[in-house]
Amino acid sequence: MTGWLAAGFYGFLSASGLIAGALAALWTQTRHRTIAAVTAVGVGLLIAAASLYLISAALMAVSAMIAGAAALAGAAAFSLINLMLRRWSAEKRKRCGECVRQPSESETPGSGLAIAAGSMLDAVPEALIIGAAAAGGTHALPPIALIGAFALANFSEALSSSAGMRNAGRSRRYVVLLWIGATLISAAAAVLGFALFSGGGVERGWLEAFAAGALIALVVETMAPEAVHGQPGFTGLLAMLGFSALLLALAK
Repeated sequence: MTGWLAAGFYGFLSASGLIAGALAALWTQTRHRTIAAVTAVGVGLLIAAASLYLISAALMAVSAMIAGAAALAGAAAFSLINLMLRRWSAEKRKRCGECVRQPSESETPGSGLAIAAGSMLDAVPEALIIGAAAAGGTHALPPIALIGAFALANFSEALSSSAGMRNAGRSRRYVVLLWIGATLISAAAAVLGFALFSGGGVERGWLEAFAAGALIALVVETMAPEAVHGQPGFTGLLAMLGFSALLLALAK
């Protein structure tokens, strides 16, 4: 299997959690506390990917100043796009609806398209990282570990978001097609990541730090609010459980 094809395949597998999470939300009546707990684990997994894998790898190729600047640029890029989506209340796209309602199309015209665009945006940083892993390198984490971590994190993202879409009156067809589209875009983004991260050490280090910044911004702005809303003091422990899972995978 050629490198770019492997990257696309890995990207598709890691994003398949989006479809699984959507189906779980649409055909079960999962309550907010359960969704928040699953989301907290996803938060820990993504923070671990950003810090243990991406930033640590970037620091092997570039200085701390360059890595920090690139991470800030990645976070700024994500936050700016997310800010634009707030015009249509798409910042609530990861809320399950039981705690904070997503807007319906009648309440906020265009919100469905904005939520779809935001969901596609959320899938890109993770897919770029999968492409980077497929590109290889001396620091490479076994792809299966990243695939598993991102698949679980994507499951939690789609679980909360799809529950919110259902509660806002959006059809099952709309929700399923949205996450199928996000999965396909993730596969394409992984191919792009493979091409970008195949460059030299400095270029690769800068891009890894940029992706880490975007990932942290995604976690804080879209997932953490759902994870901590109305939850007991064990949310941090659940996040650490996700973080430790990837830490152990990295240690192997």
